[in-house]
Amino acid sequence: MKLILSKTSPYARKARILILEKGLDVEEIDTVPFDDDAVLHDANPLGKVPALLRSGKSTLYDSPVICEYLDGLGKSWLPKGEVEYRQKTLHALGDGIIDAIFAFRMERIRPPEQWWDFWAMRQENATVRALQHLENIVDELGAPWEYGNLSIACGLGYVDFRAADMAWRDHMPKLAKWFETFEAQKSFKDTAPPK
Repeated sequence: MKLILSKTSPYARKARILILEKGLDVEEIDTVPFDDDAVLHDANPLGKVPALLRSGKSTLYDSPVICEYLDGLGKSWLPKGEVEYRQKTLHALGDGIIDAIFAFRMERIRPPEQWWDFWAMRQENATVRALQHLENIVDELGAPWEYGNLSIACGLGYVDFRAADMAWRDHMPKLAKWFETFEAQKSFKDTAPPK
C-alpha cells in the first residue's frame, strides 16, 4: 500500500498514526496539494490528501474512510455496537476542529483587505465551542489510542500548528492535561508537521 500525503496535513496524520501503531507496511508519497500534483489528482479527483493506493483494489480517499479501512487491519480500535457511534462522533468532532482551523487559516492568508471577518470569526467560534465541549467531557474521552481520540488529538495538534495564538491550553486545563498523554506518544511525535 501507498499513502499519498502532505506532512502538514492533520487528516493524513491520523492515517500515519494508525499505520505506525498497527505496524503496517505502507509507503509514504509526500505531495503538496496546492501544487496540483498529477499523482494526487490521479488518486483523488478532489485533489485532497490523504489517498490510499491499494494493490489490485480501488484507491481510498477521505481520511475517515482510510482510517476505518486501516483500523480493520489487525486489532480494531473501533468497537462495535452503540459505542461505535460514540467513537465515530468523537472522530467527526476532531475532524470538525481541523476543518474550522483550516478554513480560518485559508481566510487569513489572503491580503487583509480581502478578509471576510464574519467567516473567520465563525470558524474561530466553532473551534472554541468544540474545545470547550471537550473540556467538559474530557473524563469520557479515554486514553491512547481509541478511534475517536485519534482525530481529536490530531485536531488539537493542528490548532497548535496553525492557530497557536488561540492559546487554548490557558482556557482548557483539563483538556491540555489529557492531550499531554498523546504528545508523549512516539507515533504522535514521529508524525508531527515540519517546523
